[in-house]
Amino acid sequence: MYRFLITQPALACLAWLAVQGATPALADDPPFALSGEVTVTKVIDGDSLRSGRLKIRLHGIDAPERKQTCQTDSGEDWSCGDAATRAMGELVAAAPQLVCSLVDVDRYGRLVMRCEADGTDIAETLVARGLALAYRRYSTDYVAAEDAAAHERRGMWQGRFDAPWDWRRKN
Repeated sequence: MYRFLITQPALACLAWLAVQGATPALADDPPFALSGEVTVTKVIDGDSLRSGRLKIRLHGIDAPERKQTCQTDSGEDWSCGDAATRAMGELVAAAPQLVCSLVDVDRYGRLVMRCEADGTDIAETLVARGLALAYRRYSTDYVAAEDAAAHERRGMWQGRFDAPWDWRRKN
């Protein structure tokens, strides 16, 4: 597998081409990997970032929406969406730049990427803390981390919650 360091303008161009259908499918064992350093300019929520005008969605996870609440074991509401957003912010603040690999481009034109901060997979960390779920519809990469978080009752697993995809449908 070849790895290319690509710049932000190159990522933007690739995303545009992918949305236009001009690039080969990226998700099914591509012949090359596109990766590069990404400077985060804004944390949107627990699974989405911005780098300038580029919109990035973390591969393989779904985090609670900012306004989403969960319940503790005793039935008290807590802002799990804000907790996921704060955790994402802390993880990306720990590294001056993220190293990200492009996995796909979603139907909204966002770059779906696997990103690391100082060698730590951000998505896996969020799932392991119980602040995101493995998005099994698209990937099974983080199922083991989710199972461990559920077993240890971390984050959302301490009580009751709606899966983010169900919460969005209801709200």
